Order: sequence, then structure tokens, then C-alpha cells
Amino acid sequence: MLAKPQRLRRMRDFALLSQRGRPVFSASFTLRFRQSQEATKVGFVASNKLFRRANKRNRAKRRLRALLREVQPQWPEKMDLLFILRPETLTLPYAELKTAVLRVFEKIPEALTQPVKPKKMKARKKTSVIYREQA
Repeated sequence: MLAKPQRLRRMRDFALLSQRGRPVFSASFTLRFRQSQEATKVGFVASNKLFRRANKRNRAKRRLRALLREVQPQWPEKMDLLFILRPETLTLPYAELKTAVLRVFEKIPEALTQPVKPKKMKARKKTSVIYREQA
């Protein structure tokens, strides 16, 4: 388990990352990130659609958490990171998963130079975090 200051815990942070975060793709996961004023925080999404059973969702998140603890010195600074997991996270050997994470971290500076692509709003209520951020 990552320490509390290193985890994304608020629903607002997850919503903003999913709507406004810049994506970087890998075969086993997608990383959405945005710059932050605080220290780097990490969150995980493993959907019911891709991982039908809870034990598989939890195992995928545990594998990535353990890997991120190991490569913590290479984390980008002052970023919010959201890992959206794919089923390949479970089957990929640990060493390959580690290289995929490090490769994605190397792609972040290049992705920051790209223009932000507007994403269609998914929020149904005007009181949503995403609508309030625009105002």
C-alpha cells in the first residue's frame, strides 16, 4: 500500500484526471496525468467491464502498487497520476511491466508539449466538479 500522502483519494481528483488529464499509452495500461502544486499522487482504475472478478481487479492494482513503490525515485515530480489498467497487467511478466512504467514516465515531458485535446463532458449534473472547474 502506498502512503496516504502519495494516494489520490478524492473523487474530484479522479474526475479531473479522467476529463482533463493528458494521456500516455502503454500495452498494459493508460496513464493520465496533470500537473499539481503538491507532491506526486497516484491513483488506479480497474473497471468491472475488463476485470469481471474483484480478486483480479485487486491483484492488478497490487502488482502496480508494488512496482511503483520500487521505482518511486523515478516518479515525475508534482504530478497527479492515474493508471487505467488493462487485463494485460495481470499476465505481463513483472520485469516487462516495470520497463513499461519507466517508458511511460519518460514520455511525460513530450506529452506536456502537445496541445490538450478537448474531451467530451461525461458529467450529467451541472453541479459536477468538471462544470465548476470551467467557470
